[in-house]
Amino acid sequence: MQRRSLIGGLAALPLGAAPFSARAANDVARELAGLAKTRPPVLWSESSDAAGIAKVIAAFNEDWPDIKVEFIRDTGGNTLAAKALQEAQSGGTPAALLTGDAGQFAALEQRGLLAAVTWDSLGADASLPQTATMIATTSALGVLVWNRANVSDAEAPKSLDDLLQPRFAGKLGSWIRAPLYASLAKRQGVDKVAAWLTNLLGQQPKLYDSTYRLAQDVGTGEIDVGYGLYHATLPAIAAGAPIGMALTEPVAISTLFSAVVNRGANTEGARLLAAWLATPKGANAYEAGTGRGNPYVAGSKTGDYVKGHVLSEYPVGELAAYVKTLTEFNKMLSSRGARK
Repeated sequence: MQRRSLIGGLAALPLGAAPFSARAANDVARELAGLAKTRPPVLWSESSDAAGIAKVIAAFNEDWPDIKVEFIRDTGGNTLAAKALQEAQSGGTPAALLTGDAGQFAALEQRGLLAAVTWDSLGADASLPQTATMIATTSALGVLVWNRANVSDAEAPKSLDDLLQPRFAGKLGSWIRAPLYASLAKRQGVDKVAAWLTNLLGQQPKLYDSTYRLAQDVGTGEIDVGYGLYHATLPAIAAGAPIGMALTEPVAISTLFSAVVNRGANTEGARLLAAWLATPKGANAYEAGTGRGNPYVAGSKTGDYVKGHVLSEYPVGELAAYVKTLTEFNKMLSSRGARK
C-alpha cells in the first residue's frame, strides 16, 4: 500500500474503542508504524519537563519500539503553534506533534497545516473530545483546597459558593488566569459565573500566577482555602503538606489537545503517538511522567478520580464562545490586586 492510499484510507477502516496494545493493533496502525520506523524521529513539542516526557516516550516505545521520538520543550506564552507556523512558512521542518491549547492551533488549521486523522482507527477512544485534526491529551481540573490545620474537614468548603463565606475573606487564593471559570460558564452560564467571580474578588483573594505556589501557600497556612488545580496540588500533598482537596460539582476543566503538523518529519509516527496518548496506557504514562492526567479516558487515574462527576468545559467546536468568556474573566481577575 502506497503512503497516500494508506493515509487516505484511515477513515475507511474504523476500529472500536477496545483497549489498545501494539500486539492487537489493526492493520492500519501496523502499516503506519512500518512507515514511521523508516522516517526521522518524531519531534514532539509541549510544555512539560523533559525528564517527565522521557518517561512517556519510554512507555510508548514499549508498544512501538521502532519509532523514535525526540522532545522539544515549548517555552510557553502561546508560542507553540506560532513557532510551527513560522518554521513551515520559512521552509523549515516544524515539530510533527504539538500538545497545547486548542486555541493555538486555529492559525495552523486555517492554513491547512494540520493533518486529518481518524483517531479511533489508531486505537484511541472514539468518545474523547476530538476533531479531524486534534484529540484531547490532558486536562487541568479545578479543585477546592484547604489547610487542614486551620480548617477542619467538616468546616472545609464543599462548593465554590462556600468560598464566599465571610470567614474566608482575605484568607483564600485563586489562580489569576480564568480558564476554569470560563469552562464553568458552559454549564452554569456566563452571567452567573461573572456574578460569582465579582463576589469572589470582593473577598480580597490572593491571586497567583502559579497554582503550584497557591498549593504551597495553602500547605504552609499562608492562606486557609483556595481554588486550585488537581495536578498542581498533588506534589504538595505528597511532600506531607496538610492539605485537604475536593472536586466541585460540576468539575471545571481545561483541556489540552494534540495535533499533527503535516509539514513535520514523520507524521506517521506522530499520528500513532497522539492516538496512543488517548488510550488508558498512554494517559496513565503521560500522567505518571508529567503529573497531568486525562479525565476523559476511562480506566486512567484521573478518569477514575472524576468518575460520577459532571465535567464542564466548552467543546472545541465552540472555541469562539470560550475565548470570548475567557477574555472577559481574565480582565476581571487581572484588574484586581497584586500577583503573587
